[in-house]
Amino acid sequence: MTEETEILIAGAGIAGLTAALALAQRGCSVTVVDAFEEPSEVGAGLQVAPNASRILRTLGVLDALVSKAIAPEAIRLGDGQTGDMLLEMPITPAWLERMDAPYLTAHRAALHSVLYTAAVANPAITLKTGHAVADVREDGEHVTTVLKTADGEAVIVSRLLIGADGIWSRVRESVPGAAQPQATGRIAWRAIGPASGNGPNVTAWMIPNGHIVTYPVRNADTLNVVAITQGRSEKGDWAQTADADMLVRLLGTTHPIRGFEGMDKAHWTTWPLNAVAPEAPWNSGRILLIGDAAHGMEPFAAQGAAMAIEDGFAAGICLANAVDNPTPAFARYDGLRRGRVRKVAKRTEFNRWVYHQSGPGRTVRNFLFSKRSPQSFLSDLDWLYGYRIPE
Repeated sequence: MTEETEILIAGAGIAGLTAALALAQRGCSVTVVDAFEEPSEVGAGLQVAPNASRILRTLGVLDALVSKAIAPEAIRLGDGQTGDMLLEMPITPAWLERMDAPYLTAHRAALHSVLYTAAVANPAITLKTGHAVADVREDGEHVTTVLKTADGEAVIVSRLLIGADGIWSRVRESVPGAAQPQATGRIAWRAIGPASGNGPNVTAWMIPNGHIVTYPVRNADTLNVVAITQGRSEKGDWAQTADADMLVRLLGTTHPIRGFEGMDKAHWTTWPLNAVAPEAPWNSGRILLIGDAAHGMEPFAAQGAAMAIEDGFAAGICLANAVDNPTPAFARYDGLRRGRVRKVAKRTEFNRWVYHQSGPGRTVRNFLFSKRSPQSFLSDLDWLYGYRIPE
């Protein structure tokens, strides 16, 4: 069975759904496909900074997310070995007013749910679940996408194809010169459990060659915990059930994760960290890659969801009314996103270098943190959180 659509989006995750909503808002009809049969609770917590929440408001879904999220009161950095809090940056009403958007923490499923619900309700968007990309063929004025389904195969012919299918993208295989995922040698350990004494804050405990981040999700009594350690995995590995005893051994003498009691009894999953270099091509003739498919990043700047949202929104801006001649639209998209993504990637790597210091480097880092005001630290991130995509 062959169907036709003007714009096909492979991937109904955060990037793909944002792109679909942004395109629909501009009068486009879009088909979105994904391998999952229905949304699930896969994933853990995420941070939605003002650069992302501002876009969600434009798409009309922010209020729905706010009802399922937490607004943290501060971002804090501590030395995990001593338990000393080195820096506390209050998220003040004045700062939020200047950003003109909230800073939120939530479970990934909550963000995905509000985007998915809005897409399902939008008559310009057709969602097809249980459709996994098997093959992509670009031919002049069209792209033919072959999809595996429970009944066999489906074929969709489109004028444009947006690959929003994640770090192990199948669409990316059809973009000549596109970067491939590279293992970073690090693993994220994730768990959600009861909070105790942590408060509504985002807290990062820095340890040699790793760090631990905690923040509330769902409600102030539920804490998301992410521990980054060294480790490797096989290509294509995704969330795996993990042994808490191994995490305890990896953390060694590290100060306990404050506010998260029963760490050894929590249900932990491990997520191998891979990265896709942002310098390589993101498009070919009628195919555009966005989100992790284009430039997957490690989580050291807490901007994974935000970059997916920015990408999806920018794709909507650039590709609306571009099906007849996508070349200038792709060039515009590249101009909007390439420099921004590179800058965020550099900040991500810088944060990893700072957080994971040991020995004399750790001593110098702690000293420098003690000499700067929280306001100056937060002001240095205006370029990140205050960013607006020009329309």
